[in-house]
Amino acid sequence: MRLLSSSPISALPIRTGSLPAIQQAFHAACTAAGFGTTNDKNGPHPAGLGISPSNNIDGVRVSTAMSYLNPIRHHLNLTVRGGVFARKILIEDGKAVGVEAESGGQVFRVEADKVVLSSGAIRSPHLLMLSGIGPAEHLAEFGIPVVRDLPGVGNNLMNHLSAQMTYKVKDGVTLEAEHRDAGHFSLHYTAEGSEYVNDMVLRTSTVVDERAEKVPGVRTKYLVGDVPPGRAARIHCTLGLPDGSGWVKLASSDPGVQPSFNYCYLQHPNDRRRVRDGLRLAARLLESDGYKDVVEYRIHPANDILNNDDALDVWMRQTVGTARHVSGTCKMGPDTDPMAVVDQHCRVKGISGLWVADASVMPRIPRSGGSHATVIMIAERVVDWIAAG
Repeated sequence: MRLLSSSPISALPIRTGSLPAIQQAFHAACTAAGFGTTNDKNGPHPAGLGISPSNNIDGVRVSTAMSYLNPIRHHLNLTVRGGVFARKILIEDGKAVGVEAESGGQVFRVEADKVVLSSGAIRSPHLLMLSGIGPAEHLAEFGIPVVRDLPGVGNNLMNHLSAQMTYKVKDGVTLEAEHRDAGHFSLHYTAEGSEYVNDMVLRTSTVVDERAEKVPGVRTKYLVGDVPPGRAARIHCTLGLPDGSGWVKLASSDPGVQPSFNYCYLQHPNDRRRVRDGLRLAARLLESDGYKDVVEYRIHPANDILNNDDALDVWMRQTVGTARHVSGTCKMGPDTDPMAVVDQHCRVKGISGLWVADASVMPRIPRSGGSHATVIMIAERVVDWIAAG
């Protein structure tokens, strides 16, 4: 299966892989619990259990840089320049006319008739606010002249949270698949009493060994009690469609100062309820016959925490993980929505010649899991719209 570009020059490969023992146990437990199956987790109806497609080939994730950019680097009308820091968008008389950038200690202008902002759901609203596009009162706090009062810029920040239940794997159980392109199952289901369909996701994975981080001398250890990380695994409970959302705000008018942001995870009571229920479902799956040859015992959370709402809420806040699916901060919407930042063609409202093409334009985070394919689709559509004039 391949995700094709509208252009014939590029395509992103999609694959599924072999399944280690913990994946097979997860499948057996879910089907025994009465959940159905699906053959297409990327389709419009992902409900049930299925293998999540991957764009890993021989252990290498095929990025858009590899699949889209590399084939056209030789084009004479394309210039790719690294080490350039975008400071703000240049706007004159309500029209984007270029970008102010910095490289090698020099600040300079890049002039353009059209500007497409693709900096992600943290940096895109940051650049808009630095350019005078955003909540007027917030911009005034930092002495930034208001070009366009758009109160939605930086609001509606969403990301997938993940609460992780860990368990000890029996000795002798092989955690890895036969090759590096291992597949994994995902279970999409609708939380009890939810107004959303397929708003929750469960999946399982190993707990990896301690790893060196990018900060020299700093190492991260995963809390798995006295169990070696190589003998532990986990079930991830992911909130696919949160009710709560966070924000991105300026910390300074200096473009070099990172913005402040807060996901506001688990602040909405319905988000807490659904994650609690998801963890308890995961515990029931671990105790089922499907896992009898794989699980020795559950490590976290302990029973006294799992069975008490307040204690479980505290544990979730202390241990919650996060995905790289940051979205929503320049959301698309009609003119009747005062918090909408871009229109249906991803054009920034009230500013001509300026588009945003990244995950920030999503009004809601995709419930199915990753946002990579959705962002590629957004980019392809924006290219078509711009080319059409």
